[in-house]
Amino acid sequence: MSTILRPTITMAGLEAVFNAQKNGFQAKISKVGLGTGNYTPDQSRTRLEKEVHKVLVASGQDKGNAQIHMSVIDDTNHNFWVNEVGFFIEKDENGKKVDVLFAVYSHPDKPIAYKSAEVDLLLAFDLVLTGVPADAITIVDSGVDLNILIAPELAKVGAAQISNMYRHLKQKFELMDKGIL
Repeated sequence: MSTILRPTITMAGLEAVFNAQKNGFQAKISKVGLGTGNYTPDQSRTRLEKEVHKVLVASGQDKGNAQIHMSVIDDTNHNFWVNEVGFFIEKDENGKKVDVLFAVYSHPDKPIAYKSAEVDLLLAFDLVLTGVPADAITIVDSGVDLNILIAPELAKVGAAQISNMYRHLKQKFELMDKGIL
């Protein structure tokens, strides 16, 4: 099941994008914040209400038509309901990198996901950049190909199917040798 999240672009985020473009650069989204706060976000927000932590963007790509796809993996040992998500832009401030809240999503009544300490949480987002120029933002990711993460599971399924076919054929040949088939 897929739910469309419509994040609110913040004034601080718009300012960071404007300043980056004014200086000839693209704003860089490199982190996603996850938290437990439940609220209706507005443009004046500068941070998450109850941030648990920020994770690096694992993979991201420009899908065209002002749409950006990104995925994050939370492999920490936290247990919490993910109720708020913030997308952070890197901003250079006096030679130091500072995270600026570009966009935020939260709903007063509906959680996004549950993060269990025993299981890694994989979240994927598609951001449609309707409030800023399409070429104003880029994604800085870790370069993780998330399709590789399912390869071991697919290999296990394939091995189980081959093993099942082998047992079936072996049984058929035994029945043929006995003259039953």
